[in-house]
Amino acid sequence: MQIGKYLKENQPIIYQTFTNAFKTHTLSHAYLLTGNPGTPLYEVAKYLAKSILCDDPSPLACENCITCLRIDSDNYPDIIKLDGSKESIKKEHILNVENRFEKTAFESKGIMIYIVNLVENMTVEAVNSMLKFLEEPESEIYAFLTTNNVNNVLPTIVSRCQVLPLKSIPRERVIDEALSYMVEQSDAELLSYFYNDAELIYDFLQNEEESDNYQEAKKALNGLLNELNNGDYRDVIYYSQSTIIPMIKTKPELRFFIDLLSEVYEDILNLKSNREISLKSYRDILLNLVEKLPHIEDSLIEILKTRNVINLNVNIGLLIDHLIIKIVKE
Repeated sequence: MQIGKYLKENQPIIYQTFTNAFKTHTLSHAYLLTGNPGTPLYEVAKYLAKSILCDDPSPLACENCITCLRIDSDNYPDIIKLDGSKESIKKEHILNVENRFEKTAFESKGIMIYIVNLVENMTVEAVNSMLKFLEEPESEIYAFLTTNNVNNVLPTIVSRCQVLPLKSIPRERVIDEALSYMVEQSDAELLSYFYNDAELIYDFLQNEEESDNYQEAKKALNGLLNELNNGDYRDVIYYSQSTIIPMIKTKPELRFFIDLLSEVYEDILNLKSNREISLKSYRDILLNLVEKLPHIEDSLIEILKTRNVINLNVNIGLLIDHLIIKIVKE
């Protein structure tokens, strides 16, 4: 994804704010990027970090110099990235950053940067450790933090950062643009929930490992919807135990499956309330499920609760089994 182009076209305030600070040498030592789920917070944070280190900025990261390419390949030791979208960020992760940054920078630029994606997924102990780090910033250390909900971030962290809010691109526009990349309609609709940019959707589908996780989850979702539509609760539970549980073997697959199911239930509620839906390729089956499914609102709450415990040390099969039983119970 061309983040520089994305910022210019879709986030002009952030682009101009950071460009001006960069040109006038008035960069903040800590930035907090905020945006709804799907906005490319992590990608923007990495791009802004690259801009500080780039050999030939114009005015931000050129993306082609040796330093930019090394950062892209995770071969630049003075940048540390912690990704809360993949696992809970613990105290030891923050302590590792602090210990590393107490030492001299490896690179001649003398600048060190850490990126913490989704700070709301930090443990309390990790937050407390990072607070101390933010309170006394060194002159050549910069932080880029991201969050999907600034209200879930401690005010003491927010107050130590310059907040840069990313605006969401309308989902309908993201879907239409993804179709122009020859993305299948159902994939464009489903993935627009995760990626608020058509190019990100396309890039994701080209990544074999990540795309495989999604495709397994999508296959499980489609099978479940057919069973919910055509069978009784015993058929659904049997299908889940015999097919879905053996299919969903990893936590990345499970996250996709739960999130896709959440999308579906949100649109079922939209149909129930005569509101527009995003999953237009699923409209017929969702219309049937509006009439057939029990306690739709409660089921969506149960789905969201399940999503919140995925990072814990839970058995994937038992978690899916518990959720499906909750969804289909009379």
